[in-house]
Amino acid sequence: MKILIISNGHGEDLVGAKLAEKLSDVLALPLVGEGNAYKCKVLGPRKKLPGGGFSLRNFSYLWKDLTSGLIGNLFEYYKALKTTKVDLVIAIGDLIPLLAAKINGAPFVFIGVNKSDYYKWFGYSYTPWEIWLLKSAKKVFTRDQLTAENLRKKGVEAEFVGNPLALESIKYKVLSTKCKTIAFLPGTRDLDIQKNLEDFEEIKKEINKLDPSVEFLTATRETFVEVLEKSVVVIGLSGTGNEQAAGMGIPVVSFPGRGSQYNKKFGEAQTQLLGKALAFVPERDFAKVARKALEILNNPKLAEEMGKIGRERMGGGGAVERLVREIANEK
Repeated sequence: MKILIISNGHGEDLVGAKLAEKLSDVLALPLVGEGNAYKCKVLGPRKKLPGGGFSLRNFSYLWKDLTSGLIGNLFEYYKALKTTKVDLVIAIGDLIPLLAAKINGAPFVFIGVNKSDYYKWFGYSYTPWEIWLLKSAKKVFTRDQLTAENLRKKGVEAEFVGNPLALESIKYKVLSTKCKTIAFLPGTRDLDIQKNLEDFEEIKKEINKLDPSVEFLTATRETFVEVLEKSVVVIGLSGTGNEQAAGMGIPVVSFPGRGSQYNKKFGEAQTQLLGKALAFVPERDFAKVARKALEILNNPKLAEEMGKIGRERMGGGGAVERLVREIANEK
């Protein structure tokens, strides 16, 4: 069975790459960025744009994307979708890969790692037109049980087999009162990272004014898991990264960044998704962020409660193996 995996973002690429490693005869079409996570054959232009997949939320980034070749990219994606003949499409993400799967025309399964009924805002959970499209999927895999149950009530063949974004290779955190390490997660958007790192430096100064014994680690793509394993609290401006930290049982603190992704609305939405596993400071007030991080760091009971909620909201590991088995049954 020849399979095409379509993904539209950093977290989505990670899920697609995990699936591709365990399936045979796989092609990948990443719709955002270069698709470096994939080890299989990758289709499409593989061009990174300034907006990093968030240009529709920020018109200044949309303009940058347009002047950097967005229209040409769209044509290349369309051509790849129309000319690639496969037996099954795995669409990972939200509406965009769902539409891409429809353009390709092959039977498809959908893995929804973005939308959830924990969100309270319209458009963050599945819209009526998305539900209409989902009804044509052979199977829909959701990121949580609540969303699967609600989609089934609306006639969608939906199932929850675990959250594929949850990290599977490491054990959940066992918090130590002796550990005073805070991790910074700057995200994966190139234009955002430098701004976020500058903000983290200011937060570090504020924390050290109050407690000079606190140590800090900053996560990169290469050191992400290692940094989380050594940290008790995360200060994050990352979408997927914050969720993965919460899923490990690590309390997360965030605030509105200056980049294309983690603005105030994004942070408020992520609070709806993660519940009290995330402490969102709605102002860009570094002193308040520092105090909140130290409050959690110095209160093991609060940290444990936040960690418990994070694990519950994100679900356990093992989802990729179960997804592979389910997809194999769709032959």
